[in-house]
Amino acid sequence: MNGQMYVIILSILLLISHSTALPSPDVWKTSVVGQFSSLSKSEVDSFINPFITYNMSRGIVVVLVDRDGYTWYSYGGPDTRTGKILDNTTLFDIGSVSKTMTGLLMADSEMNGGYNFSAPVNSWLGDEYALPGEEGIEITGIDLVTHRSGLPRTPEKFSAINPADSEADQIEDSMQYFQTMTADDTYREIINSSLLAPPGYQYLYSNLGGAIAGDVVSRAENISYSRLLAEKITEPLGMTSTGASWSSDDLDRRATGYRAYAYPTDEARLIRFNEFWTSSGGIHSDADDMAVFLAAELGLIDTPLSSAIAKTHTPLAVASTGPLLLEQGIFLDILHNRDGTIILKKAGETNAHQADIAWNPDMKVGVVILSDTANIGGIHVEETAIALLERMQVKRLNQKNGQ
Repeated sequence: MNGQMYVIILSILLLISHSTALPSPDVWKTSVVGQFSSLSKSEVDSFINPFITYNMSRGIVVVLVDRDGYTWYSYGGPDTRTGKILDNTTLFDIGSVSKTMTGLLMADSEMNGGYNFSAPVNSWLGDEYALPGEEGIEITGIDLVTHRSGLPRTPEKFSAINPADSEADQIEDSMQYFQTMTADDTYREIINSSLLAPPGYQYLYSNLGGAIAGDVVSRAENISYSRLLAEKITEPLGMTSTGASWSSDDLDRRATGYRAYAYPTDEARLIRFNEFWTSSGGIHSDADDMAVFLAAELGLIDTPLSSAIAKTHTPLAVASTGPLLLEQGIFLDILHNRDGTIILKKAGETNAHQADIAWNPDMKVGVVILSDTANIGGIHVEETAIALLERMQVKRLNQKNGQ
């Protein structure tokens, strides 16, 4: 090959490489906002307006992402505390959606030689906080992220509530322990207790397991959870409004929370998860940041987390073999569609807010719903997020088939 031909081929390769390069999170965030094309605003309205009309939520922000870009839509009246309409900068508790970030931290740590999903969790806790096992079987990281650890949903102390309180107040009395019960308090309680099932044997959803997962990966990395979250996820992705603790500015931007599990719906208490429990449900975020996080999960932006993200999508256990196969990845539900594609999803809820994230990595479409109203035991925004995603899937298939 002569020199001139080599230069021509190299130039072509560079052009191809440049044209297919993924944008950075900041470039994507600023260049594609408003360019989402998979659903019209009126189509989204038909899914969300009933929540407002029938008082299931005071306010909702919906985030939608596809190959073309992202958009957000706000629903409901002004916030009763701030007088402002909820928007892309309003902060929400994302509840157990926090676990998806914890799982990503675990995957990234394992790929860099720090954590090990297959190793006993006690490898990092030592004798002082050694978790119980059963029949010689110890709890592993895989057990934690698939909710098969045998640990209870929360420690027994969460049941120490005033029976004279209303049901809604009892729920919040219990959740107060997310901010007052320390890691030491928690481990001291559970090391002398028995598991509800042998590790790896049975699905038992556990917020306690989520908190221990965050604590253990932090120990493996020798850094606090909040700092690990910042260094590995929020700072690289430019998620400047996402965090594990509340500053005074954050609180000013936070949506007032309401409890639809009370009648009539009234204002929820502010519960700030402490460092230990945050990994399970205490992270907050806004619409713009969740759009970037969703773009990273969909592979639409350039991020050093791409390999770790792919790892979290790997099925580790079967949850259900009903009409549609449901598997579990790393703190993710993996639903198999009839067309061969999959939906990855995670729902979250605190005493005050709801959140849901769902996406189809094959079709490159996704949705996040953030609600300022909790409805524990009632209708959750998760079903609506899946319905919106399914509508996007159908439209994408029709476009592909020329219909």
